[in-house]
Amino acid sequence: MRNVAHGFPRRRSVKREGGSPAFAALKGRATIGVSAVALFLAAWEIAPRLGIVDPFFTSLPSRVLLAGVEVLRSGTLAHDVLVSLTEFGSGFALALAVAIPLGLLLGAFPTLRDLIDPPVMALYATPQLALLPIFVLWLGIGMGSKIAVVFLGAAIPVVVNTIAGVRQVDRSLVLAARAFCATRRDVFVRVILPAALPAVMVGIRLGVSRAILGVVVAEMYVSQNGIGNQIMRLGSAFRVDRLLVYVLLVSVFGLAMTTLVRRLEERLA
Repeated sequence: MRNVAHGFPRRRSVKREGGSPAFAALKGRATIGVSAVALFLAAWEIAPRLGIVDPFFTSLPSRVLLAGVEVLRSGTLAHDVLVSLTEFGSGFALALAVAIPLGLLLGAFPTLRDLIDPPVMALYATPQLALLPIFVLWLGIGMGSKIAVVFLGAAIPVVVNTIAGVRQVDRSLVLAARAFCATRRDVFVRVILPAALPAVMVGIRLGVSRAILGVVVAEMYVSQNGIGNQIMRLGSAFRVDRLLVYVLLVSVFGLAMTTLVRRLEERLA
C-alpha cells in the first residue's frame, strides 16, 4: 500500500533474529570459555574430596577463595600489587617508547639493521634470568633492576616484530605512493606504518607475556616486596592456598593484558 499523503510506499521494520554474526560468534566463544572454566573448577573441587589427588599439594577452590579473603583483609595484597604494577608499568611503557621507533628505524634502513641485528637477536635468545645478576650489580636490588628486566623482556620482541613488519611491506605500495609525488615522510606515515602495524601489535602481545614473566621472576630472587616475592615465600612455607591466590592473580592479569592488546589490535586493524 502507498501512503496517500506522501506518495511513497510504507517501509516495514524488519527485525533481524539472532543479531549480527560477529556478536553470535563472540557470544558462543564466551559461553564455551565460561563452561570450560566452570568444568575445571568443579573437577578441581571434587577430585581432592574423592581422594583422587592430595589436597595438600593442590588445595581446593573453596580454600583458595577463603585464603583470598584473608589476604585481602591482611592488607598486604594491595601493597604487593602496587609494587609489581609500578615495576611492570614503568618498564613496559619505557619499552614501547624505545622499541617501536627503534624497530621502525632498523626496518627502514638495511645498513643500520645489519649493524644492530646481531646483538638484538643475541639478547632475544638470552633468558632474562641470566641477565638478572648483571642488572643487580648495575642497579642494585631496588626497583631499578626489576624495571630493567621488564624493559628488556618487552622491548626485544617488539623490536624484532616491528623490523619484520617493515620488511614485509609490499614494495608496490611504496612505489605507487612515490609515483604520486609522496614525500619520504608521507610514505613512512601513510604506507609503511599502517602496513607494519599488525606485526607491531603481535610484538606488543609477546612483550606483555615476557614482561610479566620478568617482573615475577625478578621479584622472586631480588626483592622483599611484590607478587613474585610472595609467591617464593609462600611456596617455601608450603602455604598452597595463599600461593595459588597470587598465582591466579598473575594469570588473570596476564589474560586481561593480552585480551586488551588483542582488542586494540582488532580496533586498529
